[in-house]
Order: sequence, then structure tokens, then C-alpha cells
Amino acid sequence: MACISSLNTSSLLSILEETTCGLILTDRKGKICLFNKKAEKIFDIPAEEILGRPFNSLVALHLSKEEEKCFLKQNIHDKEVVFYRTSFRHNGKFGGELYLFDVLQDSLSRENTAFSFDISQTFESLMESFYDGIIIIENDRIVKVNSSFSRITGLKGKTILNRDVNDLDGETHVCLHTIQEVVRLVNQLKKSITSMGKLRQGNEIYVTGTPIIHKERIFQVIVHIRDITELQLLKDEVSRLMAMYLSTPEKTRILQLTGGEIIAESRIMRGILDLIARVAHVDTTVLLEGESGTGKEMLARLIHRLSARRHGPFIPVNCGAIPENLFESELFGYERGAFTGASREGKPGLFELANQGIIFLDEIGELPLNCQVKLLKIIEDLEIIRVGGRCPIKLNVRIIAATNRNLKKMVKEGEFREDLFYRLYIVPIEIPPLRNRREDIFPLSWHFLRYYNKKYNQSKTFSAEIIQVLESYNWPGNVRELQNVIERMVVLCGEEMLQPHHLPHNIYKDEHNESSMIQVKGIMPLEQAHALVEKKLLTNVLSIKKTTREAARLLGVDHSTIVRKMRKYGLKKGDEV
Repeated sequence: MACISSLNTSSLLSILEETTCGLILTDRKGKICLFNKKAEKIFDIPAEEILGRPFNSLVALHLSKEEEKCFLKQNIHDKEVVFYRTSFRHNGKFGGELYLFDVLQDSLSRENTAFSFDISQTFESLMESFYDGIIIIENDRIVKVNSSFSRITGLKGKTILNRDVNDLDGETHVCLHTIQEVVRLVNQLKKSITSMGKLRQGNEIYVTGTPIIHKERIFQVIVHIRDITELQLLKDEVSRLMAMYLSTPEKTRILQLTGGEIIAESRIMRGILDLIARVAHVDTTVLLEGESGTGKEMLARLIHRLSARRHGPFIPVNCGAIPENLFESELFGYERGAFTGASREGKPGLFELANQGIIFLDEIGELPLNCQVKLLKIIEDLEIIRVGGRCPIKLNVRIIAATNRNLKKMVKEGEFREDLFYRLYIVPIEIPPLRNRREDIFPLSWHFLRYYNKKYNQSKTFSAEIIQVLESYNWPGNVRELQNVIERMVVLCGEEMLQPHHLPHNIYKDEHNESSMIQVKGIMPLEQAHALVEKKLLTNVLSIKKTTREAARLLGVDHSTIVRKMRKYGLKKGDEV
């Protein structure tokens, strides 16, 4: 699971494109949306000519209702090609079809009465890569078993290989009994049969037997074993990966919009970027609100880059760093000889330097009240008078302000002028903290890791465990804190694989130190204490993970246990501790 979740969109597409077997992916309307290099070679058609066309216009497999999800043979350009067809779901609905295929060669002479073919090394690799268990049976003898069979059933494949299916110990192993029954029914009815069984550990499995018929005779039986319990746990992860692929046009648009500088996997951040793209083209005042370290200045620069003022200057001003007695001279400038120590030539102010461009007033909530009055006058009149000067200077400047404070509350408490607030509060955009968009933590971490690996000539990588810790931490310092932590580990860690113990102590506390997790300060009945800890732990996990199935994986229990405990304690998804 860790390996799957570490894939981003570009690496996923690259893997699919370079797969050594033919691969075609269709959408729910049956139109081809992926046609890899091997498929181009087998069909002798370039991908650009086939993308968007219906799959049936390329090849007709003539599937009956009984032949759902099985191996099928087809002649393509005088070559025998075997197909494996399966469907996938996206957001709980039918999403399309996946076709895996490769060219076959006859292993025996055509003169031989028994029809047999030898699956090529590529096809064997393909069979081995299937997540479901696959068994190939010829004349009731098991000739091939993939490794997923062992993972699902707990039985070693070599214990059944080359044995007669009827001789398997079906009385001891329920799964073997189910396989025997399915194969018997397939041989009897000469059609695909599916049966459900249950493993010792309680997992439910679907066993499907599909006949390969030649000259009205069953040549092979393909047995397909799927762990439904495990499939349910994987469903959310697969849906996420498919969503990444199906939303490629949206991700491409976001990438073009941000230039790759801003990472936005979460829906809330994508919505903010869409809003910024719209307001960037309108010459109005924007107020960016959010905690420190959420990237307000980066978003202000994005507005500048997307606006009609992109060729003008972008002048950032930290309002909290300007001394009150220097506020006018810094922002408005001064004429020569305006005060002792002034430059002989005078000096233009920051507003004047931002003319024809954008001035970014960061930490606007830190301005003293008397400075707020002067700033309000500039915003209303869009003109300044230098210190020591008399002639007003007209400005053509757009204002973007930012704050990490609650300006509405400050207005009520008399700490911020109400008239200035409403001058700034035209298009407010609230940037959520990193803990409220946890989908961005993983891609941000990889972005910073790649950046600092390149900067410091390193080749560090993440372990699955450290990703879990990074996604669980609340990040009070937001993106800036995450960036600093990644840089620190790249610089200081002597190992190639970054592990949780390489993180700062405030983020990761040794898992063996139970006192750092649980503190006992009083006495209560043991049963009550158990319920209290269980409820708090469950609530913490549910606040971190998007789904109850992810919470179940993190706690190492069944999904049904999580649902039952939630009902017991009256918890709902998203409850806070």
C-alpha cells in the first residue's frame, strides 16, 4: 500500500506507458483513453490515431454475458493475441474497462491433436503481476499458480502445482474445496462459474472458473481468486489513483496555472487556485487570510503573474517590520533635505516603486492605528505626497493585503479601523492551514525532498512509516514548518532512507516510549479507562484519515470494528477530540 500511495500522476502514467504487455484503458463510454507503446507495436497503429475512438472499432472480442473477466484469444494481423479484460470503478460508479494482452506462440505442432500453447515469458510476468490469485488447469492438472494465490489463501503454490485438482485436500482447506467445486461445474456446464468461499481468517473470497474451449472441448480452466475483504480495503486507494488519472486534464490545467510552484492535491486548494485565477484578471483589492506559513505571499505572486500587471513590479512590504516613525518615508518616499540624514537625491517610496504593478501589504494587521489612517488615504485617493514634498503623485497600483490575524475581531476591539477594513475586504480569500488539507502533505513532502536533494546533491527517499507520521502531525507552522523539517533531514541525516526517528522530537516520539502517549494522573475503574482511551484514540484517527477504512488500516483492525466502535461512542466522521 505504501508503494501504491507514493505514486504521483506522472510516475503512474509512465509505468502504464512502459508496461511490457499491451495495455488499453477505456472510459465508461467505451472510448480509448490510454494506448501504450506495446499496444502500438501489436496493432501497428500510433496512439494519436486511436485515442478517443471506440474500442469496438479497433477489435471485437464478442464477449457473452457468461464470459465476463477472463482470458480470451483473438487474431490480430495474423498473430494470436490473448486478452485479459476487467472493469474498474470510479467514485462508486462504473469507470471503464482495462485490457491487458500479448502475442502467443504455439508450443506444439499443428499436427498434434491436442491444442496447446505456451504463454510467453512476458505473459507469465503479466500473470505474476496480478493482485488476484490465478490458477491455470489443463486436463484437471494444475500447471500454473501465481504468487498472489499464496498471499490470499496462505497456502504455498508449490503444494498444489502439478497435482490433480480432484486430489486436493478440500476437507481441510475451504478455499481448495471451493476451487474443486468451481472446476467441476465448469467442466460440467462448459461456461464461466463463480462461487463464494470463506478463509480461516474470516476473509471472503470469490472464485471464478472460466473455460478455454477449442473444438468443443475444454482445453484449459482459468481459476480466478479474489479476496473481497481485501478488495474493500483497497477500494479507496484504487479510486484515488484512478481519479488522479481521470482528472489529468484538471491537473494539467492546475500545473499550467501555477507553473509547478504551488502543490494542490486537495479539493479545497484547487478551489482556491480557481478563485485566484478568476480574480487575477480583475483589477481589484484582494485580502489573503490564513495562519502564518500557509503560503500567502506565494499566492500573491501568483495573482501578479496571472494578472495584466505581470510586466509591472511586485513590491512586497512587511507592515510589521516597519518602525512607526519611518512609516511615511518608507511607503511614501521623501524629497531631498526633508529631514536630517535624508539622501541628497531624495527617495521614492514603496508605493511609488509599485506604480503600474502590485504592492503586497503583508501582516497588515500589525499596523499601528495612526499608520492605518495614512494608508486609508492612499487607498482612497491613489495618490501620495512625499515627505517634505508638496506635489501629489498619482498612482496606478493594485493592492493585495495579507494577515494571519482576525481583522473582524480586531475591528470590534478597536485595534483596526473599520473603514480601512472594508477598503481591504473586497475579495477575501481564506487559505486553510495544512492540517485541514492533509491530501497536500504527501505531495508537498516529495516536492521539498526532490528540491533539497537537488540543491544539496543528495538522494534521500521516504520510508512508508515516515509518510504516515508526516500525515498524522498537525503542522502548527504549516507549509513553512514542513519545508524546514524536510530540509533539516536532508542535510543532517546520514542514511538514504528517511525514517520516523529522523524527525524532530516534537513531531515523532519513540513508539516504545508509552509514557509519551498515555499519561495516568488519577484513578478510575479499568473498564472506564479502557473506554476513555479507546474513544480518544478512535477520535484522533478519524480526524486524521478521510475514511473509516483508512482508519481501520491505521489501527490494524477490521472496518466493521471501527463502525461498531463509532456507533458505541456516538462518533461521527470529522469529530474533534
